[in-house]
Amino acid sequence: MAKPLVSQFVKMAFAGFLVSTASIASAQVVDDCTPRLEKYLDTLRKNVASEHISPRQKEASQKLIDKAARLRANTEYTYTDCAVFDKLLF
Repeated sequence: MAKPLVSQFVKMAFAGFLVSTASIASAQVVDDCTPRLEKYLDTLRKNVASEHISPRQKEASQKLIDKAARLRANTEYTYTDCAVFDKLLF
């Protein structure tokens, strides 16, 4: 009778450990891609506003700006700026 009780305790302790580890890991994630992404988006915005860029390039730049906005605003899955940056480039 004591064996199943110990087994349940071990399972619950392990589950608690996993939950606490996941929450600590997510709290410690520092996104160092934010400055690079912002610089890239600023360059794209300058392309759209420039008189010296072809209309086709302006359209491509605007599509990338819109895609970044959609990815950042996604409520189903929260993308880090590194993931947004990767999705824009590939």
